[in-house]
Amino acid sequence: MADDTLNDVLIDRLRSFLSKPNENLDGIRSAAARLHSRCASQDKATRERTLERVWRRHDGAIPLVLSLLESVRDQVTCCSLAGILHECVSPRAVKYRSPALSQLTSLNATQLIIKLLMQLSGKESQISDMLLYELVWIIAQLSQKDSKFSVKVRLTGSARTFHNILRLHYNNPKLLYPLLIVFKSLSRNVTTSTVLVKDGIVSTMEKVIVSIGYSPSPKLRLSLNVMHSLTRSSMFLYKLPNYINFFFSVLIYVKYIKLIYFIELCCTKMAKEDFVPLLLRIFERWERYNGKMRLRILTYTIITLKHLSNTKIGRKAIKSSNGLNLLYKFCVLCPNDRTYDSLLPRVASIIGTCMDKKVLPIDTTGPVLFSLPVLKTENSDTSDNTTGSGMRTSSSRETTPSADGSVAESFDNNDDDDDDASDKTQESDAGHGPYAIPPPILRDMDDLCQYAAFFQENVVTSNQEARTFEEKCIPRAKSYQEFGTHGCDSLGEHRDYWLINDRDGLRSDSYLGSCHLQHQEPSNDENSFWQKEVERRLNNYMRTVRSHSSCSCYDVYKREMTWKASSDPAMNSNLQNSLHMMGLTILSDIPKHSSVHYAYCAIASKVNTVYPVVKVAYPDMVGGDGSGQLYPLHIKDRKVCRAKLMTSVERAVHPHLLLDRVVYDLDGLIQQDAIAKGNDSGEKHLYNIDERRVGHRDLLKHHLLFESRFESGNLRKVVQIGLHEYELILLPDVNSVKHHQWFYFEVSNMEANVTYTFNIVNCEKQNSQFNYGMKPIMYSVIEAKEGRPGWVRAGSDICYYRNNYQNLHGRSRSWYLTTSFSMTFPHDNDVCYIAYHFPYPYSLLMTQIWKWSLSVDPSLIYFRTDCLCYSLNNNETPLLTITSPDMESNRIKDREVVFLTARVHPGESNASWVMHGTIQYLLSNAPAAIMVRNKFVFKIVPMLNMEGVINGCHRCGLSDEDLNRRWSRPNQYLHPVIYHSKGLIEYCARIMNKAPFMFCDYHGHSRRKNVFLYGCCNAGSWNQVDRSNSDDPVDYLMLPYLMQHFSKAFNLQACNFRVERMREATARVTIWREFGVKRSYTMESSFCGCDQGFYQGYHLDTIHLKEIGANFCEAMACLKDEGGWKADITPEEAARLAGLTSKEQLDESPPMSEISDNSDFSSDEDFH
Repeated sequence: MADDTLNDVLIDRLRSFLSKPNENLDGIRSAAARLHSRCASQDKATRERTLERVWRRHDGAIPLVLSLLESVRDQVTCCSLAGILHECVSPRAVKYRSPALSQLTSLNATQLIIKLLMQLSGKESQISDMLLYELVWIIAQLSQKDSKFSVKVRLTGSARTFHNILRLHYNNPKLLYPLLIVFKSLSRNVTTSTVLVKDGIVSTMEKVIVSIGYSPSPKLRLSLNVMHSLTRSSMFLYKLPNYINFFFSVLIYVKYIKLIYFIELCCTKMAKEDFVPLLLRIFERWERYNGKMRLRILTYTIITLKHLSNTKIGRKAIKSSNGLNLLYKFCVLCPNDRTYDSLLPRVASIIGTCMDKKVLPIDTTGPVLFSLPVLKTENSDTSDNTTGSGMRTSSSRETTPSADGSVAESFDNNDDDDDDASDKTQESDAGHGPYAIPPPILRDMDDLCQYAAFFQENVVTSNQEARTFEEKCIPRAKSYQEFGTHGCDSLGEHRDYWLINDRDGLRSDSYLGSCHLQHQEPSNDENSFWQKEVERRLNNYMRTVRSHSSCSCYDVYKREMTWKASSDPAMNSNLQNSLHMMGLTILSDIPKHSSVHYAYCAIASKVNTVYPVVKVAYPDMVGGDGSGQLYPLHIKDRKVCRAKLMTSVERAVHPHLLLDRVVYDLDGLIQQDAIAKGNDSGEKHLYNIDERRVGHRDLLKHHLLFESRFESGNLRKVVQIGLHEYELILLPDVNSVKHHQWFYFEVSNMEANVTYTFNIVNCEKQNSQFNYGMKPIMYSVIEAKEGRPGWVRAGSDICYYRNNYQNLHGRSRSWYLTTSFSMTFPHDNDVCYIAYHFPYPYSLLMTQIWKWSLSVDPSLIYFRTDCLCYSLNNNETPLLTITSPDMESNRIKDREVVFLTARVHPGESNASWVMHGTIQYLLSNAPAAIMVRNKFVFKIVPMLNMEGVINGCHRCGLSDEDLNRRWSRPNQYLHPVIYHSKGLIEYCARIMNKAPFMFCDYHGHSRRKNVFLYGCCNAGSWNQVDRSNSDDPVDYLMLPYLMQHFSKAFNLQACNFRVERMREATARVTIWREFGVKRSYTMESSFCGCDQGFYQGYHLDTIHLKEIGANFCEAMACLKDEGGWKADITPEEAARLAGLTSKEQLDESPPMSEISDNSDFSSDEDFH
């Protein structure tokens, strides 16, 4: 009872001094000291009774102490008052601590003590250590209770004050612990932690950890907690400093590490001899290393650990030595420096390798397989050009026979037609002698005569004769079993016209030296020649354009056609019917006046697919164009990529944290459809009702709805892993287990202004333009209804990185990669489509052909469409013929032939848009279009791999083979489109005795920007015989120079004219070598955009891709007077150009692999 009375007396005495505290310092000091001694008494009963009296809310003791603490200026008195509060919130005051903290928080004690610390720290006189200790202890306890502590620190601007205190007292063991508690709270707030990092907290924390030591302790735990929280700050990694120098003994060990890096066979021995713990101890102290030495040590150590992780004993040693935790810590604290970015994927790779195998939640095979023809030995002959002994040809998963019969390297990683990887065996192969390249297998002359039907513009004189000619000669097989059964006996009276006396055709030895040059940087003299020559041709071109404009572009045609029609009435009849789609039955029953929507749905309903199709995609039905706007390239946020990489590792470690809800499963849908339909084989009728679906929500499902059962769609499975996050698994190519890159799917049931994250988790390429500015595209049906149709570039937080799903079908212990992006949809309950690039499906091509056929004036343009052949799944292959009508002064049979092809790789939809621009321009009334139609006959196969396009494949067709590696020996039954396309060219070269003037295969490039050409030259060939023969560089260099002038997206410096051995089976090299076509090109256009020229920093839209196709025609218009400008070249100029072919200059040019993009976060290995 006496104790309670004394406590009351002391509190009342303090209250009496409250009005004038600084005038009664002695009385306040005495009362506060006595009350503090009782609160901190060793007698438990006295202490508890005093604390109970102080914290009681209705007595107002705590507000009294706070008021005195705020007003008193004496540090001794303040120390006693702060001590009272300290004892109230001390952990040993278990019973009273929580109510005391609540009362202090409600009384704004946090701000009061922060301001007091700022005032005392700002004075010239130093604050006493005891007062500082008491105040910091109080604020440390309040920081854990006050939810707005960091906000109050930010508002008072006291973050730097706390940092100054820590900087001055980091070696004070008594004060350090409460300070670390304060910083633990501050580091969890983005704003305060950013301020601290800018103020140098990292170097201070380094001193703190060094002073604490590496022995486990609560202070060390708090320090690491603070460091972990600070890594979330946007400034931390940037400010991470260099640490102390490493010891000389470690330098010796680093040399040993470098040695064993090159000796992989030592990995097992190292693991057995306990080298792994030693490596991990070195790695554990990486922060202490300084400058370049740190990066060097880390690189050697991580690469060695990576090699060790490839062995079972090495993985076991890493896990038993706590290596996974150390590696994870490195990922968290790795400096925000680009030089370290290549280390992060390797560290993640080690973690993933050491963990248990994780595979995709799908079957290893595709949901549907396509039955291929089984080829028997007795049914194969020389004309079949099979690649094997009669059995099924090797797939792209296997190896491709090389020219000399040996096995060349696999083409699995050659993701583009002529990608940048150089052939490392180039020089060694050259020494095999002049017969390293076998002569081409020539088809029988009688067999080639079947292609006369596709050149009927040269000989047909009546409409009836045209129909008879086509019916007899066109290879109209109803299935692949019937290909090749049509000979040339039915040619009748036209046979003698086509056959030539030389039955042997071109001699095989003429193919060994018909090559051309790798482009070099021209000298000043050479630049002057090119500049003069291009300017001269452009001036001639402009004079022709002006003359056409002044006299009406059509006068010449009208005069010629009027004369022709009057002299030959049958010709007039033929002109009026020349645009009929006689060979395309899929278009035969579509009425002329049908709407485009109806025509598209009617065509799509007739397309044969491998995967089930339930609808047509809305963007394709309405035209498929982009918005026409210039969208800037995405600026990659490396911090986002780091976060995504770390999230991937964390999810692999803690898979139970994922939601794991399957929301779309194509395999299950196919099984359900098969059960529902049974034996129903009725005709399908596809349509689209998206405009009626928008605005309606599925109330039973609280997640996004997905669909991809439409042409070119390829979504296989979707798993919801978070509230608004989904993992997407793509379909492989048909009859394959790989080739995942192209994606095209529909999303609905969304909420507006909600960020959804999509992770496509089974990508295979080791690099992607998603890491270099590319965005996916999105199409909104509501936006289209409101008058803003078109694909738009969309997405944020875009990153491409390696995940922890093991690729069972790749090389040993390889992993898939993730394309991750976030999207915010503009409307509620919209129907949106998301794609890798602007889709251009087979039905859209056929619809465009139907539209072109109705719009072309046959009196001005000769436009014919034929069915070249049927694909493996009985879909028609369109062949377009475009030229000017036959005129007395310009006969069609005298014109040069140009062959254009596209879309041999179905995922390269940009190639179709470029081809669309070429065809559209050729059918236009532009002066340059008239000029090229007058000069050339264009034979165009706009879609070489329609089966892959239809079924959403990326690389291959139904035979699981890269068709651009089958041109040298295509199989009539497995590769019908390639077989007959090559047959057309061979017919032109051997039967018509007219090698094509030009061949160009349109492609898309997934790893480079801009537009560029690949060509062929002798000096750039891997073959010794090719290099011994000279060629004229003007032949193949002039078109790239002209393209640079006409096309804003073209990059001349990216053009390449090497002929590599591994490219011998591609269209470009095969046509150049076997048929002597000097201008044999591959034109590559980027999926992404441009990094130079007019479009630098922007994506390419469909309007720009079509513009490139038109620019190609304009450049060709300047080549039409070849005989004239070649005659003008002086011997000196010719000598200078020939000098470009010298081997010395060719060797000086950097290989294209040196300038290819390297991913920062995409792979654990360097990308080539």
